[in-house]
Amino acid sequence: MADTAKTTPRDEAATSKYGANITADLCRFIVDAKYEMLAAKHIDKLKDLIVDHIGIAAGAAASADSSEPFLKAVQALHGGEGTGHSTVYTKGRTFLPQWAGFLNAAYSHSFDFDDTHAASILHPGATAIPAALAQAELSHSDGESFLLAVAVGYEITTRLGRGLNYGGYTRGFHNTATAGIFGATAAICKLRRFSASQTADALGLALSRAGGTMQFLANGAWNKRLHPGFAVHDAFVAAALAGAGVVGAAEPVEGAYGLLHAFSATSTGEGIAQGLGTEWGFAATAMKPFPACRMTHAAIEVVANVAAREQEKENETKREIVGFVVELSPGCFPIVATAIPNKLRPRTVVDAQFSIYYQVAVAWLHGAGAGWAMYEKLGDADVLALCRRVTAVVADDVRDLEARVTFRFADGSMLTEGIVYPLGEDEHPFSREQVHQKFLGVTAACYSGDTQRRILDAVERIDMINVDELLQIL
Repeated sequence: MADTAKTTPRDEAATSKYGANITADLCRFIVDAKYEMLAAKHIDKLKDLIVDHIGIAAGAAASADSSEPFLKAVQALHGGEGTGHSTVYTKGRTFLPQWAGFLNAAYSHSFDFDDTHAASILHPGATAIPAALAQAELSHSDGESFLLAVAVGYEITTRLGRGLNYGGYTRGFHNTATAGIFGATAAICKLRRFSASQTADALGLALSRAGGTMQFLANGAWNKRLHPGFAVHDAFVAAALAGAGVVGAAEPVEGAYGLLHAFSATSTGEGIAQGLGTEWGFAATAMKPFPACRMTHAAIEVVANVAAREQEKENETKREIVGFVVELSPGCFPIVATAIPNKLRPRTVVDAQFSIYYQVAVAWLHGAGAGWAMYEKLGDADVLALCRRVTAVVADDVRDLEARVTFRFADGSMLTEGIVYPLGEDEHPFSREQVHQKFLGVTAACYSGDTQRRILDAVERIDMINVDELLQIL
C-alpha cells in the first residue's frame, strides 16, 4: 500500500525557516519596554511624528473626498451618534474606540502624506498612533505611557515590515496593512498592560485579520486609504478577545502559515528581534514633503530643482524640455512606473499619486511646492502632454527610494541628476520647523490659528500631561 501520510501543519511549523522565537521575543519586548529606554532624540522624534500625523489626519478629515463617506458608514454601523466617548479628529468624541481608531487611521492615510519607513516600505504612523491614542483615551493614560506605546507600535510595525520587505508587494500585499495590524495591536496591549501570554494571543488573533492588497492600483480606489483603518479596528478586536481569554494562533510571525511565510515572496526573519529595547529602528521614519507615493519623491525633487534652475536663466539661455528618462529601483518601478493607462494618463487622485509620469510632469511645470493643489491638474492638457514625454526604466544600480533622471532638451543637450535619499530621510532631514509649517498648512482649513498653537503646545508637553488634555483640543 502506498504511503498516504500527509505533512501536518505542526510538522511544517517545526521546519519553519525562521525558527520559533521571533514572536516570543517581540512579546517580551512589548511587555518589558520602559519609557527610560527612549533617549531624548527618540522622544523628540515621536513628538514630530505625532504632530505630522495629527495635521495630515485632521486636514484629510475636513477636506478629503473620501472622508464624509467613511464617516457616514461608521455612523451607520455605530447605530447613530453618542454611542461612545472616543475622539475622531474634527468630528467630536462620540465614537467607540475601535471606530475612532478606524477613522483617524483612514484619515491619516487619505492624502498619502503620512510618514514612511524606507527599510520596511510602509507607513508606520498611520496605525501606531491612532491605535495608541484611542486606547490612551480609553485608559486615561499619562503622556509618557502614550509615547512609549507609540514607540512600541512603530518598532513592531517597522521590524516586521523589514522582514516582509519588497516581497510583500511582489505577492500583492500592502506592508502598511499586513505589518501595521501587529504594531497597532502591540500599542494597545502595552497600554492595557497585558502579560506576555495575553500579548501573544492578541498577536496570534491579529494574524487572522492581517490583509490589504495592492489591487486598488487598478482603478485608483479608496481601499488603500482604508487599510490602516481596518488594521486599527481589528487590532482592538484582537486585543479585546485576548483580554477575555481567547486563545490565539501560536507563532503568528514565524510559523508555517504566519506573517512572514504567507505575506511575502522574499521574507526574512533576520534581525527582526535583534537589539530590541536598545536599538530603535523607528527613529529612521521620514515625514513626507509631498502628498504622493514616497517612491516618486526623489524624482520630484530632482525635476523641480532642475526646472527652478532653468527658470532662473535669462530667456535666451532657457532650454525647452523634450523628454525625461527616469531610472528607478527594481522595487519601486512596479508600484509607480508600469506603463498602464491609469499611470500614463491618471484619472483619479490615487492614480496620480502612484504615477511617476504625472509627478514628473507636475514638478517640471509647477515645482514641488504645490501640495494637494497638484491634483487640481488632473486633466490639464499641458500636464498630460508632458506625461507622454516621460520614460521610466528599471536600473539595477538604483537602490531603494533613489531616482536618477536624464533630461533631454531641444538644443540637443542632456543632463543627468539623481537623489539617493529624498527629503525627510535621516541623510536629508526634515527640520522641526518644516514639520510645523506642514502642520499649519494642512490644518488651516479645519483649525483656527489659536487651536493650531494649542495642539503644537500640547504635543510638545505630552510627556508632562495626560493625553485627555490633547484630545480635548482635537
